Amino acid sequence: HLKRSIQRCVYRLFLLPSVENLLSQFIDAAKKKVVSETTANSKKNQSNHLKVDKDKATDDVEKIREFIDSMQELILEGCEDDLISISQRRDFAALKDDCDNTKRDELFREAVREQVEIEVYVPLRSTISKHLVYAWLNDDVEMKHKMKALSKKPQSFFRIHPEHRSPSEWKSVSTILKEGVGRSTLPCVKLRAIVDAAKEITKLDSEERSYVPEESFFDGKVVTKTKALGADDFLPIFIFCFVRADIERPSALCALLQTMCDPALLNGETGYYLASFYAAMTHIHELDLSEANDDLSI
Repeated sequence: HLKRSIQRCVYRLFLLPSVENLLSQFIDAAKKKVVSETTANSKKNQSNHLKVDKDKATDDVEKIREFIDSMQELILEGCEDDLISISQRRDFAALKDDCDNTKRDELFREAVREQVEIEVYVPLRSTISKHLVYAWLNDDVEMKHKMKALSKKPQSFFRIHPEHRSPSEWKSVSTILKEGVGRSTLPCVKLRAIVDAAKEITKLDSEERSYVPEESFFDGKVVTKTKALGADDFLPIFIFCFVRADIERPSALCALLQTMCDPALLNGETGYYLASFYAAMTHIHELDLSEANDDLSI
């Protein structure tokens, strides 16, 4: 598998003494910075809960992402010939019909990013998570309350068009969000899961809206579909799936993903669906539960 081969190559780079020393120094410095800020905030705050400024928390995580970005670009540029050589050793199926090397370069970027996050983000995960959780604590307490209130609401409440309401209640989408976004470790894997969940909505809608008549005039299978899923139809479905996924601490999680996302992906489908994820969270957070208790179904 080409991706694993690339990741093994990057893993060996991090074993070099110079790289290992650089990484160790950065991780130690990042941990000390967050701990010092947390200690300072705890002394200022007299309540039971530790308060962390959102801007400071985001700035700290941004610096970690910038280091990851730098390592990623350094490896992609400095080891380009080695990565190409690895991709040419075997006939990798992923690179068939890839005349302009677009798929190859995307796979290089994905593999390198994932391994760099393993080397940099994982040792700092606990530190980063606590920082963001404390910063968005009040938001997530409110989100938990609202998502619980919305969890039993039918699809009609979310203004999902009758033609696009799922007989399965979008369970496969909610599962991807819960497992892939809520429970995976690496930010890049969580982001891919958001894209996968969004694509599953389109796929499932197409499958559930299609039917095959038992007989046809032409004595063959005729698949009939209703109108395609539009952008205005997508977000209400995504909000419904977001609620049903019951992701823990979604506000802190969204802040993490927005900050840690590879900047090169923000203008593509990853950025688009990350914006949809944020829009779903914001919609729920701003929802007035007194209205949610009214019958708004159509």
